[in-house]
Amino acid sequence: MAGLSQQELVSPMFRALFNYIAGKNDPNIRMDMTSPVTTYVVPGAGPACESTFTMGFLVPEEHQQIPPPAADKTIFIEERPELTVLTRRFGGYTNDEVIIKEAKELAEAIKKNGEIGVNFNQYYVAGYDPPFKLFGRRNEIWFVKTKSTDNQEGKELTANEDESKMKEANGSIVKDSEDIKKGDQKDE
Repeated sequence: MAGLSQQELVSPMFRALFNYIAGKNDPNIRMDMTSPVTTYVVPGAGPACESTFTMGFLVPEEHQQIPPPAADKTIFIEERPELTVLTRRFGGYTNDEVIIKEAKELAEAIKKNGEIGVNFNQYYVAGYDPPFKLFGRRNEIWFVKTKSTDNQEGKELTANEDESKMKEANGSIVKDSEDIKKGDQKDE
């Protein structure tokens, strides 16, 4: 979904995806809620420009091979290739200001560390807790590592992911959730 504020879009995106796992899919299969819930963010060109937000739920393992088709045509099944992400963990409830602050601080830390091959044009917000959990909440910002150097062989490796081709929709159901790898995690 496109909009100026992620806060305003979280509820409709979440509701559509939750309805899918609650049985609003073609065979009416109920599935367990998984975590994290990810939101892929493509920031707009300027402060008053719309950004694109795509929320994703991870498909439970028992439905990975053949996920039930969505009855809601704004929901799509996405096979997310293996990712290596640079992440920053933070607590509390999220809002636009917190997310922007955390993403900016993580980007600055990554650049200061001299990390190369990181896509700073888009990022993910990951939430691990249900909305009713008041304390000890876990959230993360992820920047995708697109290139790395294999020091043993001197080769440049490129991740098999083209972020610019992701579909705009209410949300995605993500397969292959075990392939998400994290690096340079910082707890704060």
